[in-house]
Amino acid sequence: MEGNLGFHCHRLSQVDERIVANGLRRGEFYHFPPDELDALKRKIKDHDLSMSIHCPLVKPSWYPEPPTLAFLCDVDEEKRQLNLKMITETLEAARDFEAEYVVVHFPSPSFTDPGETSHSDMCDILWDSAERLARLSEEYEVPIHIEGFGPTPFLEGRFIAGMLRTLPCLGYCYDTGHMNMAAKRDGIDISEFIDQVAPSIASVHVWNNRGLEDYSRYRHIPVHPSQHPGEGWADIETILSRIVKDKPTVPVILESGTSYPFALGGYDYRDGVEWVRRLLRTSS
Repeated sequence: MEGNLGFHCHRLSQVDERIVANGLRRGEFYHFPPDELDALKRKIKDHDLSMSIHCPLVKPSWYPEPPTLAFLCDVDEEKRQLNLKMITETLEAARDFEAEYVVVHFPSPSFTDPGETSHSDMCDILWDSAERLARLSEEYEVPIHIEGFGPTPFLEGRFIAGMLRTLPCLGYCYDTGHMNMAAKRDGIDISEFIDQVAPSIASVHVWNNRGLEDYSRYRHIPVHPSQHPGEGWADIETILSRIVKDKPTVPVILESGTSYPFALGGYDYRDGVEWVRRLLRTSS
């Protein structure tokens, strides 16, 4: 599992700080300054890193803020096309970097009021976007891993599992933090969700929170062994053991910064890195 644990980076300096300094061999790269791309490519080669990309690798000037906005489930076709254009540019970069895969936010909320759009019509929009993603993945020969986040009625295990069975060129990126919020907000049963999407889980994002209030205040909190599920934290140990026991080579990306909120204990994030490393060893 050593080669499958990595860190999320959005600046060149973070490659040394987060990946190399922790003895990791994998990185996921997102929203990089254009003038750092050549140096990033050299650093990946110099350190023999496996890599993936979280869309976008470079945010185009014509895309709205923040770059994580996803419009593939939007009722506005123009916005969906804008999102697909950015994904296409990211796939071009992924092919150039020889990235293993690209992570795309989908399904996600509609940022345009759906008005009187029926649930059936919204399903049609989602299926259309999923099929477009599948065609792009096949065209560029780069796997796409969809990462769902809410609030949306389509962040539902059976729906996503059925979609990915129909479009097997797409995989699923299970995100511990977003799913913990979804469980509390929407009543999603995490164990049931994992069981339903398990055959299609192709990568994992690891970070934590105790719900929407934590996310609003601290965003992506580094994982740490002190985070007890009884206090509302995502059960990282159980989640990883359930996924990794059947997929021991699944890429696991630590998707947080390195600063642990002082108000929550101010722990050393490196304790969390080592904790996850041990969990992966014992789960595989």
